[in-house]
Amino acid sequence: MTIRAVNKDRSFLSTCGLVLLFSVSAVSSAQGKVICDWAVGLQERGYPTDTPAQIIEATKSESYVVRYTALRLLTQRTGKEAIPHLIQAPDDPRIQVRWHAAHLLGTLGDKSGVDRMRQDLQEFAPNNGAPIRPDPNVTDPDEIKNRENRRNVQLYDGLRAARVLAELGERDGYVLATTMALAGPLAVHRLHAVYTLVEIAKADSKILAAEGMDPASVLCAMADSEKVQAVFSTLVSFAQKLPPDTAERILVIATKSPHQSEKMRNLAAFILQKVKAKNKAGQKGGQDSGSCCD
Repeated sequence: MTIRAVNKDRSFLSTCGLVLLFSVSAVSSAQGKVICDWAVGLQERGYPTDTPAQIIEATKSESYVVRYTALRLLTQRTGKEAIPHLIQAPDDPRIQVRWHAAHLLGTLGDKSGVDRMRQDLQEFAPNNGAPIRPDPNVTDPDEIKNRENRRNVQLYDGLRAARVLAELGERDGYVLATTMALAGPLAVHRLHAVYTLVEIAKADSKILAAEGMDPASVLCAMADSEKVQAVFSTLVSFAQKLPPDTAERILVIATKSPHQSEKMRNLAAFILQKVKAKNKAGQKGGQDSGSCCD
C-alpha cells in the first residue's frame, strides 16, 4: 500500500469517527462506543450507497477499511439478508475485516465466525501475551523497537479476536485478556482486555468457577492498579453491564483508586450509587411480585 493510500485510509477512519490504533485520546472520547454514519465514509471514497447492490460492490474494494465499513452498512440496512456476504468475509486477508464480519454475524445470531476468530487468536497471541525473551543476536536498537511494535500490533489483533469470541459466548481469550489487563504494554491492550473480560464475566459464575476463570477478580485488580484515565473510565462504565453484586465489588475498589484523580474516583462513586439503586429497586420489585403470589 502506498503512503498516499495509507493517508486516505486514515482520513476515512477519521471521517467515520473510529478509534485509531493506540490513540488513547480517541479511546477516551469514545468510551467504548462509536457512533458512525458508515454511508458518509463510503460516499466520500466514491462508493454510492443508495442500494444494497451498490454497498455489496463496495465490499469488494481493495481498501480493507472500505470493505469492513461496507459490511457494517450492509448489515445495518438489510439485517439478516447480509449474512451470505458476511459469511465470506472471515476468509478476508485482513483481520480487521474478519473480526468485523464475525462480530456482525454474531449480532444476527450466527456464530459461523467463531472458528476463524479462534485461528486468529492462536496466530496473533500464541503464548497468550506472556513476555518473550529478547533475542541475544538482535542488538540493533531500531530492530528491537520494530519487533516490539510488531508484537504490540499482534497483541491488539489477538485481543480483538478474543473480544469477538467473548461476545459470541466463547471464552478462549480469557488468559490473553487477563494477562493484558494487568500487564498490557499499551493502554489500548488493557482497554480491549476490559471489553473481553466484561463479556466473559456475564457468564454463569458456576460455569466460570468450573473452568477456573475469575474475570471479576481481574477487573477488581484493574480498578485498583490502572493508571490511564481512559482505561479506568471505560472499566467503571462497563462495570454497569455486569450483575449488580459483581459491579459493586469493582466500583467500590475504583472509588479508592490510588492512581486516579478525584474526578475519576467521583465518577466511580456516582456509577456505584446508580448500580446500588438499580439493585435495590430490583430486589424490591422481586419482593413485591412474590408477596402478591403467596
